[in-house]
Amino acid sequence: MKARFFPRLFSLLWTCSLIAGCYVDAPPGGPGEVSIRLTELLADPDPEVRRTAAESLGKIGQRSAGHGLLTALNDQDSRVRAAAALSLGRLGDGASGISLAGRLVDSSEAVRGASALALSELESTGASEAETIRALHHHDPSVRMAATRALVSQDNVPFTAELVGALHDTDAHVRQGVAAALGETGDRRAIPHLLRLLKEDASAGVRSEAAFRLGKLGDTSVVGELSVVAKGDSDSITRGWARWAVEQITPSRGSDSGLRPIR
Repeated sequence: MKARFFPRLFSLLWTCSLIAGCYVDAPPGGPGEVSIRLTELLADPDPEVRRTAAESLGKIGQRSAGHGLLTALNDQDSRVRAAAALSLGRLGDGASGISLAGRLVDSSEAVRGASALALSELESTGASEAETIRALHHHDPSVRMAATRALVSQDNVPFTAELVGALHDTDAHVRQGVAAALGETGDRRAIPHLLRLLKEDASAGVRSEAAFRLGKLGDTSVVGELSVVAKGDSDSITRGWARWAVEQITPSRGSDSGLRPIR
């Protein structure tokens, strides 16, 4: 076994050194040829070789490697799946979005996080959005959290009944993530739902998120209710974000709260 491993490892290291430009005197071919060789290594028996190959394909950036990386998303080793997900994000092919969204329910937290990050680098499609929102109903709260991270990072978050329904999640961290996603829709229909969270949610984190998102939406009709929360909420951080939101909406009427927007 070891005797076969070293030739494979040498082949991989040699190929990767070509990517880094170590052997500039006699290159074997352009990025396309190197990409083909690395794609072949995605089927190598050694998971570390497969992981490194998947990682390197993302650095080369040849979209022709997409098919091999999509196959690697189903690799039995979670490190390979995570590397493949990140590389698909780097390739930027929106067609891989549906497969990446499907990996939000992966058993590995690293793969879920990598898939959410990769989705942020792709132009979302209706199919990938639907798959991501479907993950909000998964029994595992960490999967639901990954789905909210993926949604918040998208350029266009759709306002849907499923997203609104997820505001009733039993996990406060998920509710906060959904509130953030709802704010990212930019849809005025989100305002009453965010106001309900601001006034009624048991979690200070959720209330603070709702205040921040209302401030970002900038609707003057909520200034009165935000002002009440800014004075009377039991949590000092929530009060601060409510003040910040009021100042965002009516800057001439407020003073600097000392807080800065959550990035």
